[in-house]
Amino acid sequence: MLAVLNQALSNMNTDTQTVMRRRDVVADILKNNDYQHISEKRAEEIKRLLKNYDGMPARLRAELERFGFVITEDGKHYKLTYFGDGRYQTTFSKTPSDVRTGKNSAQKILRKML
Repeated sequence: MLAVLNQALSNMNTDTQTVMRRRDVVADILKNNDYQHISEKRAEEIKRLLKNYDGMPARLRAELERFGFVITEDGKHYKLTYFGDGRYQTTFSKTPSDVRTGKNSAQKILRKML
């Protein structure tokens, strides 16, 4: 939730007194809750891990599982489910043919799950 507030804070302008007050309140919430930008750090790590995706070696699988993904094999694809919640799933090809596969997959994860 702090990440949502941080994003809202960056989108607030300071044109009116009302908006300035809201901005100050949101900034105070972030400050007093020791916001550490964890979701942004997780997003950068996922991008780094998937940058050159060309399959699912054990090391990558372990890292994705550390982030909370349950990984199953489904025919020619891996199915990743975020914390076992079926609402948050994506698939990865076992043998990707496109050099952008990893980057595209990372963006899909960031939009749907983080």
